[in-house]
Amino acid sequence: MNIMVTGANGGYGSYAIDYLKKFAPDANIFGLVRNEAKGAALKEKGINVRIGDFADKDSLIEAFKGIDRLLFVSVSIPGIQKNVVDAAVEDGIKFIAYTSIFQPELDRFGLEINHKQTENWIKESGIKHVFLRNSWYAEVNQVLFDYAQQTGKFAYFANKGKLSFALKREYAEAGARVILDGSDQEILNLAGKARSFADIAEGTKKAAGGDLGIKITTENNFIPTLAAAGISPNWAGVSQTYQEHTLDLNNGEDNADPTEFEKLLGHPLASMEEIARELMHK
Repeated sequence: MNIMVTGANGGYGSYAIDYLKKFAPDANIFGLVRNEAKGAALKEKGINVRIGDFADKDSLIEAFKGIDRLLFVSVSIPGIQKNVVDAAVEDGIKFIAYTSIFQPELDRFGLEINHKQTENWIKESGIKHVFLRNSWYAEVNQVLFDYAQQTGKFAYFANKGKLSFALKREYAEAGARVILDGSDQEILNLAGKARSFADIAEGTKKAAGGDLGIKITTENNFIPTLAAAGISPNWAGVSQTYQEHTLDLNNGEDNADPTEFEKLLGHPLASMEEIARELMHK
């Protein structure tokens, strides 16, 4: 069986390939990258590297030759994912696991539009498939853990609402398990536990050994507070966006139930303390 992972040099793709090598060391694993330079580290791991670009269907048709199963790691650029589906059809790929988004019927910064469209293309293709509807990566708030590591403080402004998330590697492990074993379900809701930012702060305090100052800022002061510690304002802006989302109490995040996710993994998701400890030392 020949398994391909797209975006193989990215965060999710790299984790997924490592899990595939662990779970099925004798499998023929292929990684799709955009150029030879991006595939160098994969080749060192013994991964078969293929070159292809989502914007170039012909390159994908060439890259997908002989592939049986495709772990289709989504991108946010509208329209180009149809090339992946069309190339998969042309090359006779038998199974697709697609990384979609949790609750695409709700507003997800517009990302839901691309995911719903791609899900429809995959359905129309006739290829057997499963949609991995992932909630957010814990890493969207990486700057909060960086700030805690650097200053011994934790700052946030979202004083109500919750956010559903899990570690990127946990989603990648789920993807690896599904692409190896298949699934009898079309949709897998891989939702991390929903937590408030107060919960995140307390988990981070535990990870820091209890020695952490927690400060609730205003939204206007959040980015300047982190920037004063040398945190990139752009990356701080990512956390600000997700905190603003958390403050919308109609965002559906409270619907998150990690049961299906943990059943697929065969073990519990990381606790908030474990997440904080891992991300503080990245």
